[in-house]
Amino acid sequence: MKALSIAQPEVTREKLLDLAKQVPGAWIGLKIAALLLVLEGQHPGWISALFGLSRTTLVRWIHGVNQKGAIFLIPQPRPGRPTQLTPSVKKQLKQQLEKSPQEFGLARVGWDGPTLVVQRGTAEQWIKEGKHTLNWTRLSCHRFVANQVRLQLFILAYNLGELSAAARLAQVG
Repeated sequence: MKALSIAQPEVTREKLLDLAKQVPGAWIGLKIAALLLVLEGQHPGWISALFGLSRTTLVRWIHGVNQKGAIFLIPQPRPGRPTQLTPSVKKQLKQQLEKSPQEFGLARVGWDGPTLVVQRGTAEQWIKEGKHTLNWTRLSCHRFVANQVRLQLFILAYNLGELSAAARLAQVG
C-alpha cells in the first residue's frame, strides 16, 4: 500500500495550526489530540513541538485535566470587560498588524508592547486633534449636508490660505 502524503505545498503544519485557532472548537480538538498522545505515552517535548505549543502550555493542560477532569478543556468565559471592537475593526486591525512597523515609519522590526503604546498615543492625539477641528470649524448644524458643505468651505478656505502664504514666501525668497 502506498504511503499517504499531502502534495499541496500551501498546506503546512503552521497553516493548519493557524486554521485551528480560527475555527470555533478546533482548538479544543487540538487539546484533546495532544492529551490523547500523552495518554499513549508520547514524550511531552515531542507533542509540544508537533502542535507548536510551549511545554508550559501542555503542562498546564495536563494539570488542569488532572485537577478538574475533562471539563477543563471546555473554554470558560473570561472575566473583564468584553471587547468593544466590531468584527470589521478587528479585521482591519489584524491586517495592519500583519504589516511591519517599518511600513508605518517606525524604526522597529516587529510589533511589541512599547511600539503599540506609542502608536496608541499617536492615534489618541489624532482623535483629539480631530475633535478640536470639528469644534473649530463649527460643524454643529443638524443636517449632514449642511455640515458637509461647511466642512468643504472650510477646507477650501484653509487651502487658499496655505497657497497664498506659500506665494508670499516665494515672492520674498
